[in-house]
Amino acid sequence: MANMKLTQKTIQFRQFPIIVDVYSDLTNQHTLIFLPALGVSISKYKKLISTLSQNNFNVVVADYPNCVRNLPLVSADIDFSYADLLSDFIPQLEGIALKTTNQTPILFGHSLGGHLATLYAQNHNNKVVGVATGNIGLKYWNLKSKFNILKAVTVINTMILKDGYFPGYKISFGNRETKSLMRDWSKVVFTGHYKHIVGPENIVENDALFIYLQDDDFAPMSSMLGLSRYFKNPKIETLDLTLQLKGNQHSVWIKQPDEVVKRINIWLNKH
Repeated sequence: MANMKLTQKTIQFRQFPIIVDVYSDLTNQHTLIFLPALGVSISKYKKLISTLSQNNFNVVVADYPNCVRNLPLVSADIDFSYADLLSDFIPQLEGIALKTTNQTPILFGHSLGGHLATLYAQNHNNKVVGVATGNIGLKYWNLKSKFNILKAVTVINTMILKDGYFPGYKISFGNRETKSLMRDWSKVVFTGHYKHIVGPENIVENDALFIYLQDDDFAPMSSMLGLSRYFKNPKIETLDLTLQLKGNQHSVWIKQPDEVVKRINIWLNKH
């Protein structure tokens, strides 16, 4: 950690700038691109980034385009989809990782970030780590959750029709999200797959680790298994933090991420 340094880079997504934070030490053996959850600022992951750095990981991280510090913010006039993030945003982060560390980065995604990491691996050889993530397809959820998801889809798309984007901050789900991104998300609810985003789907050979958090109602094990099926031999682990961390297990883990980072380290040492 003593030699870890923070540098900031700027990339262009469409015509708008994106600030990228790079925490690196050339003696580290692994580099992670961290992809956050929907509507969550990277500033919320400060403890996670620090813990990764202390465990000798290089970390490349950025807020999503037109979100948080990447201005202008999402509006009815600014739109992008899952496919745009896969074809433009993530490759630019990967380019920074390769140039800075000369290492093929591991994609580490939380929730939405796990979707993106999995889909990127359809056409790239990156290792993938997904924490508190899963397939939002209805078939992977119980009856009560199905009802809640359908209700959310209705509200989301009604708000998009009204505002031209999804102002998720009004209902505490996401923040300012583009209409195409949320319509992609909504379509997965009904299909259970991502063909409308990536085309023909494959079961890939990439090494992958998925960590399910006990009592995570936002990404239950059935949902995580539905996402991990895109890998031939994914490692699936369950982590129970309920006794030490109260609250929504889907997100509260970022306040005390030591055990998650430990599991990632153990897995990488075996690969």
